[in-house]
Parts: sequence; structure tokens; C-alpha cells
Amino acid sequence: MQSLFGENKRETPEAIKAEIQGEIPKWLHGTLIRNGPGMHKIGESIYNHWFDGLALLHSFTFQNGEVFYRSKYLQSDTYKKNIEANRIVVSEFGTMAYPDPCKNIFSKAFSYLTHVIPDFTDNCLINIIKYGENYYASSEVNYIRRIDPRTLETLEKVDQADYVPLNLATAHPHYDEHGNTYNIGTSIVEKGRTKYLIVKVPTVKPVPVTTTVLECRRTISSS
Repeated sequence: MQSLFGENKRETPEAIKAEIQGEIPKWLHGTLIRNGPGMHKIGESIYNHWFDGLALLHSFTFQNGEVFYRSKYLQSDTYKKNIEANRIVVSEFGTMAYPDPCKNIFSKAFSYLTHVIPDFTDNCLINIIKYGENYYASSEVNYIRRIDPRTLETLEKVDQADYVPLNLATAHPHYDEHGNTYNIGTSIVEKGRTKYLIVKVPTVKPVPVTTTVLECRRTISSS
């Protein structure tokens, strides 16, 4: 596994034609988008867990029996901070980072005494979620990043906690036949106690210019 962790994947920002073994039906059209860890080593620091590597987006576009592939690293705040420092400075699922050891110790103590919930990484490396007509890279924290499904460019950062009171959410929501999205998340309340929320993000067509689909989400159950 260490050999895998130490091998960073190269981006393929411009679409290239894939070599095909066998035959792909000419009627198959569309783009498959995938997400996952692509960079496990930054400078001399290495992530400790498979789920920690920096997110690398992949797309496979099917057209007239051909396939075109491209990939780009998600330009998250986490990615930019780590690359600028040339080491891991943002903590992940299985890797603790210490940007400033003194600051880290005091901030931990402050968080414990005041019950402040620490901020999470926006390295959204697990899945791609569709809300309405938009696509988002996601992990299992409150942050998601909107992406352009055609170019894989990274767009705005969205804090789901701005719309529903959750701090963690699964990266694999479910969809019904109408296009509504359902997910389950955790809300960390006073003194570390947790509540579980089931959230519905409805399909809104058309979406008003001043409204996002996420603004229409609601909590349908909590415990």
C-alpha cells in the first residue's frame, strides 16, 4: 500500500481518445464522471489512509462508439494550501496535520473548552452528487464543491450547513423517480451530542435566478 500512497497520478486536463478493446455501441452517448484519491504524497509528507489523498476527477465521454478521457485535480482550498506549503497542512480522515504546532495545541484546547466544532477539509474525493442541474464533488463532511461536468473545472465551494443544520453527511445519497435527492447526516450539537437528520433536496424546475436547489432542501426527519 505504501507504494500506492507514494505514487501521485498525473492530470490529463485535455481530453484524449481512449484505446478500446472490443466494441462500444454507437447509440451510447454521455459522460461518466468519477472521483477518488489521486495524490498521496506532498513534498516529504505522506497520507496515512487511502481515503485521505487529494481528489482527482475523471470523466469518460462516450460518442459514436468512441471514448474520450480527461482528469483534473479538484482545486479545493485544501489542495491549494497543501501545494503552496509543499506538505500536508490540512487534516483528513486518517491523517492529522499540524500547520502550526503551537496554534494547533491552543486551538484544540479552546475548541474543547468552548465546545466549538472544528472546521473540516473540503477535499471532496468520494463521489459526484447531482442536485437539480448541478454536479458536486462530495465527501462525508459539510462541504461540497460544484464542478463543471464537461471540463471538470472546480467551481464554488458550498457549505451544506448554510441550508440545513448538519456537520457530516454521507457521500452516497439516493434518488427517487422524480429526481429528488435523499441523504442522511449528523448534526453535532451542544457538548458533542449528535442528532441524525434525513434530508430531502427536491427537484426544482426551473430554478429561479435568485434561488439554488440547495436553498429548497429541507429536513424530513431527525432523531
